[in-house]
Amino acid sequence: MPDLELQLAPPPDHNRLIPKLLVAALVMIVVGVAVFLLNPRKTAEISIQKIDLFATHTEFTAMPSASHLIGALPTSEDDVYVVATLRITDKLRLPIFLATASATLTTADGATVEATVISPLDLPRLEVTFPQLLPLVSPPAAPPIRFEDAVTPGATRVGTVVLLFPQTSEKAWKAKKSATLTIQLAHDAAPITIPLQ
Repeated sequence: MPDLELQLAPPPDHNRLIPKLLVAALVMIVVGVAVFLLNPRKTAEISIQKIDLFATHTEFTAMPSASHLIGALPTSEDDVYVVATLRITDKLRLPIFLATASATLTTADGATVEATVISPLDLPRLEVTFPQLLPLVSPPAAPPIRFEDAVTPGATRVGTVVLLFPQTSEKAWKAKKSATLTIQLAHDAAPITIPLQ
């Protein structure tokens, strides 16, 4: 009696497997290209609309007190406040949060001066000391940027950042080699650096 082999499935057809793999690879490539092209390359676009400069010259004389230093001369200090009006556009489909800001000035002789970013909470006290600064940060000027606030997806936000460059004169600011403002976004590894011109 001949030996009969029971076959429950048809023999594999290797000719159909190759086209299925090619179609699957093509679908994966199309999906990858679509994701790459449809997702934005940048998290945000930040530009400077306007820069206002406020230079101060402060004279320090002897303070009235019980003790007095003989031979101490009055001193003076020059400071430059830079009010930068920023335009921030969210390019993601998610809200972005501004985490921190910093600024650096490179003077004509190559020295660097790090700026102090003035918090919006400190602006009222600063405006009492320097009332000339008030028109630069009050309406109709853009409101100060609070760094914990969000920029909604696809929206643009305009606001001001006040920077103090200590012991810098207006003349030194105008003769500078460069000045930059760096904004760090929350949850974004690369900071965004913009020239202050």
